[in-house]
Amino acid sequence: MLWQVFEREPSDEVIIRPDQQDLASQWADKMQKYYSLKLELFPKHDFYEETERDHFIAEVSKIETDGASEEDQFVRTLKGARCRINANARTLYCELAPILLIVVLAWHSVMLLADPYHMFAGEQHQSLITQLRDGAAGIIAGLIALGVAFVLLFFIYRVLYTHNQRQNAQELNSFIQTEFTSLNQSFNVARSECMQAETRVNRDEHDKVEPYARAWAGAYHWIAIRQLTEELTIRNNMFQIRRNTWLYRVLGGMLCVVFGLAGAALVSWISSYFDTATHSAVVFAHLMGITALYVVVAYLLILTGPFGIIRRCLPVEEWSRLYKLRVGEAIAEQVGRDKKSIVQQRDRSGG
Repeated sequence: MLWQVFEREPSDEVIIRPDQQDLASQWADKMQKYYSLKLELFPKHDFYEETERDHFIAEVSKIETDGASEEDQFVRTLKGARCRINANARTLYCELAPILLIVVLAWHSVMLLADPYHMFAGEQHQSLITQLRDGAAGIIAGLIALGVAFVLLFFIYRVLYTHNQRQNAQELNSFIQTEFTSLNQSFNVARSECMQAETRVNRDEHDKVEPYARAWAGAYHWIAIRQLTEELTIRNNMFQIRRNTWLYRVLGGMLCVVFGLAGAALVSWISSYFDTATHSAVVFAHLMGITALYVVVAYLLILTGPFGIIRRCLPVEEWSRLYKLRVGEAIAEQVGRDKKSIVQQRDRSGG
């Protein structure tokens, strides 16, 4: 109930077959559109990741979907995963942790003002210095409340939150692996068909060799382009997750300080109007001390490394695979082989 769960869709990536020259021709046309893109040098967005996402990645996605209004599945899925992961971090840092602090402050305020167990103040009109000197019971009670809060927060983070985020990251990684495996298989098919184009047509169909080879060459170029774009999409979303997680952490700490300061001021003001044995300055000092200790321990010692949960489940070797396609090697082999065949044919004709 606390966390959003990411559920991956079945990948819609098509694995091309050797008999699908029409599909290869379509992919070759998309390759031509990509190389004719004219991107703006200074787009309107300030954040680099927004510029990359809303301009470059969006343009490539439009080519992939043939300009359809529906967003490309890979981009849409990564966006959905990012939104859920960020929402969970926001819930942890900016909602649960501050709420837990408010509960601790409220409990300790009641204990200081009402003193139901007669632990804190002695006589009603003790001086401030005397109360500060004799306030060990109040400090111990506050530390006990903080200890209980820290144990609960540690359990929420280490058990509930970590388990959910790890599950979300594993689902995302599984989707990425399926997508990239399909791209790799299609690339191998297209490269093989391009290299063997002359064997795929009959002797009396020489005019068909050129469009056949062009289609499959364009197809494996387009697959490489998509591989690169999807890797950029992953990097873009991971950067936003890391940035937003850090911002939520800072915002959550600031919220706790604001709530603590406001609560301490309010309770100390109330204590000055009620017939209590605890001086208002003591109340303020207690509550601000609890707030400061809570922020330091909770945000610097307990709630650490949420992005690391995602990063560990998305190892670089699983999603950075463009180099494994060896596009340069495929181009060099294709051109070198064709040139060699031309020279050999020329020499035979000359002889």
